[in-house]
Amino acid sequence: MTFAEENLVGQKPVGLFVNDQDAVYVANRENGQILVWTNGSSTPTPIISTNSTNIWSIFVTTDGDIYADNGNENGHVNKWTFNATQNEIVMNVHGWCTGLFVDINYHLYCSSTNNHHVIKIPLNNGQTVPMVVAGTGCRGPVPNMLDHPHGIFIDNKLNLYVADTHNNRIQLFAPGKKDAKTIAGFGAKVRFILNRPTDIALDVDGYLYIVESQNHRIIRSIPNGFKCLVGCSGNGGATSQQLDYPQSMAFDTIGNIFRSAKINTMLRDAP
Repeated sequence: MTFAEENLVGQKPVGLFVNDQDAVYVANRENGQILVWTNGSSTPTPIISTNSTNIWSIFVTTDGDIYADNGNENGHVNKWTFNATQNEIVMNVHGWCTGLFVDINYHLYCSSTNNHHVIKIPLNNGQTVPMVVAGTGCRGPVPNMLDHPHGIFIDNKLNLYVADTHNNRIQLFAPGKKDAKTIAGFGAKVRFILNRPTDIALDVDGYLYIVESQNHRIIRSIPNGFKCLVGCSGNGGATSQQLDYPQSMAFDTIGNIFRSAKINTMLRDAP
C-alpha cells in the first residue's frame, strides 16, 4: 500500500520514524522538510522546514522532540522541541549520521558511516562533543571494527545493534564492550547471507528485523534463523510484492511496517 508519493517525500526518502501515537515522520532530502502525518491523516501537517538538505535520519522522543541529521552539510545534529519553530545544535559530527537513536537514559547515538563508528552524547546537559561507543574509526571486519555502519537500535538493556553495512552483518555490542557479537550475516553462527543491510529494528517480542538494500527485501529473525517478509524474490521493482533498494523501516502500534527506499515511494505493509 502506498503511503506517500514522490511529490511529497522526494525521490530518495531515507529518514523515517513512527512514534507511539502512530504519527509518521519522513524527511524529504531534496527540500529539507520533515513531514508529519498525525491521527491517520492523508495530508502531512505540520511540515517543518529545516533549512538543510540531505537529511539522512531522524528520531522522535516520547515527548515529541525531533532529532535530525545535519552532519554532511553542517557538521551537527539538530533538535526541534515539540511545537517550537527554532532548532538547536545538540551534537557535533563529521559527516552523515545514517542512524540516530535516543536510549531510555536519554543518550543520543549517531551512526557515523564515513567514520566507521557509532558515537553518543548525554542529552540535556549542554555537552555537544560525543564519545565513541562502537568502532575504531577505521573500516575493518574484526569484532571491534565497522565498515560504513547505517541503522542502529538500542534496547532497554542498552545493547547496541548496528547494521554494519559494508561488512554485510549485524553487530551486537553489549554495554561498555568494544568487541561485538555477530548475530546475522557474515560471521554469524546461523548462516544467512546479507547484502548491504541498512536498517534494523526489534519488535516488542524481541524479534530482529533487517532491511537488506541490495537484495531488495526485509527479513525477520525466527527461533532457528531468519525468514523473508517482503521482497522475497530478491529482484528490485515497483510491484506490490517488490522493493527497490529499501533503506529504512519503522513499525506502528498495530504492526504495520513503513519502509522507505531510494527509488520507491514510501510504503506501508500490513502486519
